[in-house]
Amino acid sequence: MHIGCDLFSSSIKFQVIQNSVLRKLKKEFNDVKIIKILPEKIEQKKLNKIEIYWGNRVNSELIKRMPNLKWIHYGSTGFNKEIYKQIIKKNIKVTNSQKMFSNAVAATVFSYVFSLARGVHYCQTLREESKLNRKNFDKILANIQDVYNQKILIVGLGNIGRKIASTCRAMEMEVFAVKQKINIAPNFVKKIYKLKELRKAVKNKDYVINLLPLTNKTKNIFNKKIFMSMKKTSFFVNVGRGDTGNENDLLNALKRKNFCGAALDVMVQEPIKDDSPFLKQKNVILTPHTAGVTNKYWTDQYLLFSKNLARYKKSSKLINLKNSFNLKEGY
Repeated sequence: MHIGCDLFSSSIKFQVIQNSVLRKLKKEFNDVKIIKILPEKIEQKKLNKIEIYWGNRVNSELIKRMPNLKWIHYGSTGFNKEIYKQIIKKNIKVTNSQKMFSNAVAATVFSYVFSLARGVHYCQTLREESKLNRKNFDKILANIQDVYNQKILIVGLGNIGRKIASTCRAMEMEVFAVKQKINIAPNFVKKIYKLKELRKAVKNKDYVINLLPLTNKTKNIFNKKIFMSMKKTSFFVNVGRGDTGNENDLLNALKRKNFCGAALDVMVQEPIKDDSPFLKQKNVILTPHTAGVTNKYWTDQYLLFSKNLARYKKSSKLINLKNSFNLKEGY
């Protein structure tokens, strides 16, 4: 059995496959052979052998060149939705690494929330300016909040959203959520809004957490109208996709202090440019798309892939198997 893998090189260091993982895979599945897929050189005779593809950079053209491909496993949560037609046409199974990043992203969200609410981000600015004292900190005293018992809106109630919501419950927060489809939700979510009700949903919330994937419906959904509807003392956190927010509208809202501040892990253009005006905003926390980074990645990734490989060999249902809707939307 031949597995094509493109995880030997990546701009994301933690997603480069470890030799220990390859050894473990060979030991557990001695009939498996890994074929390196390198973007700069892909031999057709090797592609002809591939039955399983493991990685993040597969595209329609590559799929066309793999006549025996039966299953694609993504080492990430999101995937390339332009492969949809080829996947349907050739009846290829697709799985992703859904749930693997839930703890990491949830922890990152709370690090933002507490840093913004308690003024930790502002203290770092004061430190850099050699102005770290109580007198200067008191300038933002009106913005310092307790987090507990406040209202949080989770926009996108998937696995990560539910993880955040359950933690918020323990902090006695009032949890609200936005979902594209209103169906069953955890009993600790006070109210569910439809996506088209986003403007209404953000009103009077202390924290607005964006976890939305990028689709035709969500592109630029966070815009001037939404930001102007937010509470003056609220905070905006984006760990979804950069294109789900209009950055010009967001920047203007921050400058005008329509709300207190923001934490942005994703941007429209990544990495962020050195001359980006967001870098000058004192009420903004910026991180370089690292919300899902975890030192447990390969432990969890191997566990998921090996379980699915065992299932695949037995023709059993795969974990995180995507349906046609997921494939078309790209998540």
